[in-house]
Order: sequence, then C-alpha cells, then structure tokens
Amino acid sequence: TAFHQTMPPQAYMYALPYSLYENHSIRRYGFHGTSYRYVLGETAKELGKSVDKTNLIVCHLGSGASMCAIKEGKCIDTTMGLTPLEGLVMGSRSGDIDPAVPLHLINQLGYSAEEVAHLLNKQSGLLGICGFPDNRDVEAGYHQQEPLALLAKKLQVYRTRKYLGAYLVALEGSVDALVFTGGIGENSHLHRRLVCEGLDKLGLQLDDSRNKLQDGRFASNTRLDTGAKHIQIWVIPTDEELSIAQQTAGVLASMQ
Repeated sequence: TAFHQTMPPQAYMYALPYSLYENHSIRRYGFHGTSYRYVLGETAKELGKSVDKTNLIVCHLGSGASMCAIKEGKCIDTTMGLTPLEGLVMGSRSGDIDPAVPLHLINQLGYSAEEVAHLLNKQSGLLGICGFPDNRDVEAGYHQQEPLALLAKKLQVYRTRKYLGAYLVALEGSVDALVFTGGIGENSHLHRRLVCEGLDKLGLQLDDSRNKLQDGRFASNTRLDTGAKHIQIWVIPTDEELSIAQQTAGVLASMQ
C-alpha cells in the first residue's frame, strides 16, 4: 500500500463519520503498489521521461485487478480501497457494489456477516456471473457467444472503461500512456481491444494488428498504439519480485 500514500484526502477518504478515520484509520489504502512502482519506472524509461514528469493510467489486471492514476510519478487515485474488494470486477470478487446490498443479504435474506464476506470475496466477480473465475475460460465462452460469459466480459470491461474515464478527468487529460500489466493485461488481446475500443476522440487509438502479435501475449515492454493520438498504449509486464529487490537495495544504500 505504500505507493498509494501520496493520494490526496479527497481520493482516500470515505464519506463516513470522520471519527471512524481518526479513531480506526478507516480510509482507502489501495493495493498492487509494488507492481505500480515497477511499471511506472519501466514506462518512464520507454517514454524517455523522468519518473517525476510522467503521467500514467495503469491497469493491473489479473484474478485480482486494480487501476491507478499517476501524476508526475505519484499515485493520485486507485480503485481498491480499505480492502482489495473495492473497484474492478475480478475473478471471484465483486468490486464496487451498493453498500446496502450486504445489509439486504443479512437483514432480508438471512445471511451471516461471514457468509456475506465469503460471497463477495470468493463467489462473485466473473465466477458469480458465469461460473468461471479464470479470464481464459470467460473469453472462450465469449467467443462461443455464451450469454453469461458475454455478460461477464462486458461487465468486466465496462467497469474498467468507467474508471479509465474517471482517471482521464483526474489527470485533466494530461496522460502520457495507458499501460496494461498483470496476467490479463499482458496476455489478453481481446480485453485490451474492448477497453480501448471507440476512444479515439479521447486520445486513445489501439493498433489491433500490433495488439494481436504473438497471439496477444507479451513478455517484454511493447507499444500498441497507432502513433496517431497523444496517449501512448503499452503492455509493460510487471516484475514485483524485482521491484521489491530494488526497493530493498535502495533502503540499504540510504543507510550507508
């Protein structure tokens, strides 16, 4: 969560009684920070910019998924919150829902708090909609026009695009690159295409022929936009283990 500590209060606070923040530290923290730090560094190198001059929207998409808006090398917003449950539609996590849904499940349908937690974390998301938590199975069903797989994919993509729009506004349109990383981000040409589709007027234009090279699976930093718009589109494979090692080395060096 350390990478997200630069979020301003309007991004990390919940509109709950302030005493819950003061007394119990209930606020948004965000996750996948180690991945975002690594991807930021790699993307800045590819752009030929210093990290503190780099503005990005990064999509870390896997079984667990989140997005991050980065302004001048610092996180200004991210989709996960107090826990990794908030935000995008994930493999088995619901992401954003009306907060009254758990109350309805408990008060009207007889669920226990533990059952609700299990449902939201382990039985929802892609799994809850179409029966498959693995994006590869969902996409196989999507190509076969299975109704619930189509719905799951459309819901997953719509939520991603919804946050993409929000982060374009948060960055006031000044975005150097949209970056995909994580298992889905690095390996699903379908997902990347659906996320970027029809966004030319917002400065995003995917080159789908590049997007589908190597069956859409990229193990190295790869640029995927047409070059005709002002926002570049990249796949930057994450390396969280290397990022941890780099940060550890930095701390040790500062102690000498």
